[in-house]
Amino acid sequence: MNTLALLGALVLGVLLGLGVGYIRRASRELRQPKDYALQYYKGLSYLFNEQPDGAIDAFIGSLDVNSDTLETHLALGNMLRKRGEVTKAIKIHQNLLARPGLTTRQLHEAQLELARDYVRSGLLDRAEALLLELVKLSSAYQQVALEHLVEIYQDEQEWAKAIDMAAKLDSKHYKPKQAYQLNQLQAHFSCELALLEQKQRSYNKVRNHLLAALKYDPQCVRASLLFAHLEIIQGRYRGALEHLHKVPEQAPDFIIEALDMICECYDKLGEPEALLRYLQSLYDSYPSNSLVLKIAEKLRWVNDDYRAADFIAEQLKERPSIRTLNRLVELYLPHSEGRGRENLQLLKQLVDKVIAEKPSYCCTKCGFSGNTIHWLCPGCKTWGSVRPIRGVAGE
Repeated sequence: MNTLALLGALVLGVLLGLGVGYIRRASRELRQPKDYALQYYKGLSYLFNEQPDGAIDAFIGSLDVNSDTLETHLALGNMLRKRGEVTKAIKIHQNLLARPGLTTRQLHEAQLELARDYVRSGLLDRAEALLLELVKLSSAYQQVALEHLVEIYQDEQEWAKAIDMAAKLDSKHYKPKQAYQLNQLQAHFSCELALLEQKQRSYNKVRNHLLAALKYDPQCVRASLLFAHLEIIQGRYRGALEHLHKVPEQAPDFIIEALDMICECYDKLGEPEALLRYLQSLYDSYPSNSLVLKIAEKLRWVNDDYRAADFIAEQLKERPSIRTLNRLVELYLPHSEGRGRENLQLLKQLVDKVIAEKPSYCCTKCGFSGNTIHWLCPGCKTWGSVRPIRGVAGE
């Protein structure tokens, strides 16, 4: 449906608005309906001659802005914005704000819609100014204005401002799940601030931001992983393990993100047996292909290739996996020769190709996939929804 068709669909609404206006004003302003009707027919002329801009101007002029016709104007503006014709939507909403006959609440509603127009068109500074004004002046639209400001500051990566706006949101307006999601947002914003300070090596500030993240959301696995990394940087391996040991309870899917740091800490502490026991306990409770490979790697160093290969073969019977199969082939290759070695090399090439074509992570909300962990999904802009893929081709 193009702009002309869209305007045509609104003809009925305009006629209804005109009808209401005629009935209410006929006894006082006998000439006014004729003027509005003239504007309406002019709008039809523009419509039939495929001049949408002129049609919009005429339709705006054909309806007086009052309590009876406000919704018609708003509906037209919103439909245009949804279709991507933001300039026309802005024109309509600016026209509403210029009219003196609206109540304060109605003006605030038009101001909110204009702010949404500006967001859609990328004019974030203008949207921000309108929304901040609504936060101060409108109790009716304060909550939704704050939500839009959080989104704007998130897009602009102004994390401190995003936290400030989120803190002003009244959780009483949300269901428990939504209130928890608000806490998750603030935890992720705090993690982003921690990353910025980490680049500056301001480790005390990093620590404070991560403590804030865990205060907002004690189950924030991202904060625990960042905390562990901070402790490792500073040589505090026991402290790092304290945070890493929380990961399985916070979010078992992200154990694989902690594995390398877990191994590094135990290695630095000179405790290979303790590491192997801990990895095995993790696998017993939260089996994954990454844990199989990590345990096999440690078995190889403690024993030999054959012990590691036997362990992998046993697990393959229970948990078929392309990645685990590939590792088994790698272990047998150095000990093979002749035609058997050639066959194993061919098998490895094929498996490598399959693995390269398969993503490692997928968003549980929109299906976005890739081979890198994204804490904010690039597809649907949801925090914490990207997870490791499980199954034969994943974990």
